[in-house]
Amino acid sequence: MRERAAVLLLCAAQFVDVLGVTIAVIGLPEIGRRFPGAEASTQWVVSGYALLFGGFLVSAGRVADRYGHRRTFVSGMTAFLAASIAGGLAPGIEVLITARAVQGLAAAFVVPAAFALVLSLTAEGRERVVAVGWWTATAAAGGAAGFLFGGLLVHYAGWRSIFLLNVPICLAVLLFARSLLPARTERAGRGSLDRPGAMLVTGGLLAAIYGVSAATGTVRVVALAGAVALLAAFVVVERRTADPLVPARLVGTPRFDAALVVAFALTFATTPASVLGTVFFQQQQGLSAGTTGFLFAPFSIGVVGGSWLGTRLLDRLSGRWVAFGAFGVVAAALVIGSIALRTGSTAGFAVSLATSGTGLGAASVAATNAGTSVVGETDRGIASGLLNTAPQLGSALGTAVISTVALGSGATDLPSGIFVALGAAVLGTAATLGLGGPRVTAGTRGVR
Repeated sequence: MRERAAVLLLCAAQFVDVLGVTIAVIGLPEIGRRFPGAEASTQWVVSGYALLFGGFLVSAGRVADRYGHRRTFVSGMTAFLAASIAGGLAPGIEVLITARAVQGLAAAFVVPAAFALVLSLTAEGRERVVAVGWWTATAAAGGAAGFLFGGLLVHYAGWRSIFLLNVPICLAVLLFARSLLPARTERAGRGSLDRPGAMLVTGGLLAAIYGVSAATGTVRVVALAGAVALLAAFVVVERRTADPLVPARLVGTPRFDAALVVAFALTFATTPASVLGTVFFQQQQGLSAGTTGFLFAPFSIGVVGGSWLGTRLLDRLSGRWVAFGAFGVVAAALVIGSIALRTGSTAGFAVSLATSGTGLGAASVAATNAGTSVVGETDRGIASGLLNTAPQLGSALGTAVISTVALGSGATDLPSGIFVALGAAVLGTAATLGLGGPRVTAGTRGVR
């Protein structure tokens, strides 16, 4: 019973951290009005969080493995709490952007440490499949619910409430963490942190996310070229390092690699639909932020339902076939969405979002379960960092590419964006075939 309560506590932390990625999106126009002259900077309220969150996940995962999962989790949650208070009380846009960046950095340390704790608290088999289902549901639902909560909070309580919402949740998590989370996770690991590798991969990820989510024109080209160069250097350095940041035994496992590709393609295909839906509901249909947020509720419900369904199906089918079928659901949802956009059907697009959420939830459970099945106890933090980085990159790159296709060149062509997302769904469907690859368990050295 205590283990189940601990897993739910960790899922609550995951929900808040992922919620932070999207909750401010709908509030940006209101924030711009409250800080006159800062309209051009408001996008960094969203981009700053996403940039540091996605950029530091891999390095933070290894830090958690090295210094202890509970210690890293509690430290990250404390920093997240402080940054949430600072953001909610920010007197100016500069303070708000800084607070959001610190939030993203703190979340990057919380998520891999929390997932490593989930794996430590559960035994392989049905118990772990259910826990991974809860974890995946709260992660996907957190990202989806950000639009719902953001719209409702901005409409009824003002923009500051979207940041202060975190305060009571973080306080509750920290209050119960000491009694529920196992102290044995505090034993430090051995080996180095591979600082050169950490600097290269973090710099590469930061450049990549910045290039696809915030930069434009020549700056975008330079950022993406720098990302490629840094990540290529990271691969070279890792091959020559005795104790690499990312163990070869992990990324050399076909099933784990397939899980990363599936996670990337899944968010590439589904996250931009939410962005396109925001444009469709607010700009083309003329709906308010509150109503738009409410229309994203079917997406959140679909994610939770899909995660539950995926967990149940894994009792009978392999992860490969669950994920394969779930991508079929995502593809069907995108087709429905394309028809709704062309016909101007608000209800049709809401149905598309609900269907897409169902496929997202089921496929996420299957991919995460397949990826974690090859992870030994010594690599849980870094594995979690990788499994969370892949969807973050998928979201960032998918949003950038699809927004450019659908909203670029001064014209709005939302169905074209859906078509690109459909291509990503096809890629993800092909990658699911690798989820049934040979199981190669990484070495173990005891629980931290």
